[in-house]
Order: sequence, then structure tokens, then C-alpha cells
Amino acid sequence: MGEIVDMEKTNHYQKFRKMDGKDYGDVTRFLKKTTHLTAREWMIAHLCSDFRDISNHSQMTWIGENLPDLVPFVTEPYSRHEVSNSLSAFKKKVRRSGTTFFYAYYAGLISKEEMISLIHTIVSDLEKLTKTEGNEVPESHDIEVQRLITDVFRRINEQMIE
Repeated sequence: MGEIVDMEKTNHYQKFRKMDGKDYGDVTRFLKKTTHLTAREWMIAHLCSDFRDISNHSQMTWIGENLPDLVPFVTEPYSRHEVSNSLSAFKKKVRRSGTTFFYAYYAGLISKEEMISLIHTIVSDLEKLTKTEGNEVPESHDIEVQRLITDVFRRINEQMIE
């Protein structure tokens, strides 16, 4: 059925190890300080990104069945449906958060200076999250994100002028 799992990757999956000793509620409270995400959405988004088959599809059944082995604050497996719903909720929150972020500037509700200040705070929060995950963000990815955001702001400014 196309489910190819890299067992080497599974045996060394360390993304959530800094959460050892924490329960689901602790992780959600940590995330809610800087995001709109729950622990469930956060972990499922990571797992769906990290465990894909040869067709580049997330292995939702496998992820759900192996959750307690992959994530220290999960005690029971999830069904494929629960994994799918969590990923969908994650994507919906990302879209809504992005809309909220850019709308505030687009509609003139916050100034350019306020937006720049917000971005500095957001970057600090992002660094905190990636350190918690034990990730290092490659410089090329960082530059690409900056280009994308700059492009969005350029388009917003052009539309505001029109």
C-alpha cells in the first residue's frame, strides 16, 4: 500500500524528547503561550511531515498506531481519522492565523512600525519553539521565509495603493 517507513529514522526520532516528563496539558499550555496550536495538532503536523511514503503521502494509520512510541506525552494510539482531523485542524489554524496577521496590516489596523515590532517578537517565539523541538533551521530556509514574507508585504502595499 505504499507505506515505506524508515526504521532508522523511527528508532532515532527525537523531536519531542525535550517534552519527556510532561503531559499533554503541559505541552498544550506551553504552545498556547506563543501559538494557537494544541499539543495534538503540533505533534501530528510534525509526524505527518516527517513520515511520508514513497508517494509523499503522510502515513496517517502508521503514525496513529505508533504515537505512544514516537511522542513521550501520548499514552494511547490514534485512529487514522483522528490523525487526519488533527492535521486538518492544524492547517485551518495556520490559514486563519496568517489571515489575521496580514489583515491587521492590510486593513491599516496596525502601522508598519508595529508590524516590524511584531515580527521581531514572532521570530523570538519561533526560535524558542525550534529549540524545544531540537531543530536547527537551515539558513537557506530562513532566507526563503524572509523572501516570502517580503513578497506578501509588497503585494499588500501595492493593493493598498490601488
